[in-house]
Amino acid sequence: MLETERGRRVAGAKKSANNTTPTKVRAKRMSPEARRHQILMCAVDVFASQGIEKATHADIAKLAGVASPTVFHYFPTIDDLQEAVIKEVRRFLLEGFVIVRTDVDAPVHVRVEDMLSSFAKAVDTDKNYVTVWLEWSGSTKGHIWELYKEFYTATTAAIRKLLLEGRADNSIKASLQAADAARTILGMAHTIAHMRFCGATSKTAQKTINSFVAEYISP
Repeated sequence: MLETERGRRVAGAKKSANNTTPTKVRAKRMSPEARRHQILMCAVDVFASQGIEKATHADIAKLAGVASPTVFHYFPTIDDLQEAVIKEVRRFLLEGFVIVRTDVDAPVHVRVEDMLSSFAKAVDTDKNYVTVWLEWSGSTKGHIWELYKEFYTATTAAIRKLLLEGRADNSIKASLQAADAARTILGMAHTIAHMRFCGATSKTAQKTINSFVAEYISP
């Protein structure tokens, strides 16, 4: 299963020996690639807590333990930050849950169940990714929504490809329409996230997944 994506590096500030003049601690030296990744991971956390529209460079700099100009260096505008975070969430979901389960030697209904079960666990292990995704999916205007429509199209197409494998080897219901089912499976991920955020236990979520696959997907 997937492992937690983030490792936080948050630098603090410490005071001098006389406890009167605060001394800033320099951020740990990193390569440009590592620094950008660290800032991006902090941005995912900040976007989850503050919201896509409200997060700022300063908020991210504080969490990352760097100066605000450092964040601006890698992400010059708030639009750049938003797009980078959204693309990271897209990668996490599409590659980590769907693409990884195509062309695997297992019945497709089993792979769909594993996909949804792994996502249910991610609500705990990678909650901030799921939180940003839920807000992103509700942003029905502007460039953020355009990015979501692209994600929606790509994800349902990948799930449809998976279901067509099942059609070929008879590991899904013969009557299942792949395009309709792909949209329903993506919608089921929303249902799982809403259940968990509203207090349903992981056991309850898993029972719902098992019932959904048994009644709707399995041959």
